[in-house]
Amino acid sequence: MTTSDKIIFYGGGAWGQALAIALSNCNTQSSILVSDKKRMETLNNGITECFPDIIFPKNIYVSNDKGILKEADIVFITTQSFRVQDAVNEVVSSNPNVKIILTSKGFANDKGELFSEVISKKYPNLTYGILTGPTFASEVAKNLPSAAIIASDSEIFSKDISTLFSNSCLRLYPSNDVIGASLSGAIKNIFAIGTGISDGLKLGENAKSAIITRGIAELSQIILKLGGKKETAFGLAGIGDMFLTCSSPTSRNMKYGLDLAQNKNNKNIPLVEGLYALKSAKYLSDLYKLDTPIINSIFDYIYNNKSIDKIILNLLNRPIGIEFKN
Repeated sequence: MTTSDKIIFYGGGAWGQALAIALSNCNTQSSILVSDKKRMETLNNGITECFPDIIFPKNIYVSNDKGILKEADIVFITTQSFRVQDAVNEVVSSNPNVKIILTSKGFANDKGELFSEVISKKYPNLTYGILTGPTFASEVAKNLPSAAIIASDSEIFSKDISTLFSNSCLRLYPSNDVIGASLSGAIKNIFAIGTGISDGLKLGENAKSAIITRGIAELSQIILKLGGKKETAFGLAGIGDMFLTCSSPTSRNMKYGLDLAQNKNNKNIPLVEGLYALKSAKYLSDLYKLDTPIINSIFDYIYNNKSIDKIILNLLNRPIGIEFKN
């Protein structure tokens, strides 16, 4: 990787803009590919609707011409999770030698497949990484200190991307646990919905803390079963992101749970990644016969209309067991 590498963010939403701004603050140029001509013109005029208090940097070029993908060395996929596979296909078909970083958090389908699994099967020679961790886009865009991980099977690539951001507000730690990183980013959204429900029902801080902590235990089980590393659940990608997403109504997943418990929304609305992840995690739990009572309870509350009183009673009356299983 060199300073002349062409960097493109595929997706002009809040996260794509925030990462481009972070690089801009350390004098690294990049481009953003958007589908909306109006958004392109607005951003190129220094105005960002995602971050109204920020002047969008002039050294970030925004385009709606997909032809720029042919010139890219590295493409960050910063779309919503349900668009990831189409985005990767489009990028690789335009530029087979490109390197890709996935920043969207979720499963590839409701059968528990990860984006990394699907990509590795379809493009076995593709170099890619997973960027994940406790990062609200609004804070990264404001140049506030943040940390995350970049997981890749290529140690050189993960270190290169960490170095790319080394003079920015975003500190990245290289990792080789693609499975653990992917699962952590997807599953933490489920527990954010759970803590939102807990807050909406005024179950107290003890209950919320229990959901987060036991959520880590359930996440670590799934990571281990699918071949990842347990320690990833206890790092930035796991407990770090879980704590952030489950503790702030800024998280749309937590806000969804909060509104749901207070009857302010229906049970299926777009852009709530935790809803899609919930079906996948439940499928994996059932398939491998894992002990995931929090995931099961959130699933029952949302999809089976089970009463919260029965759910709490069942959770508290479960057989006694050790806190973490090997």
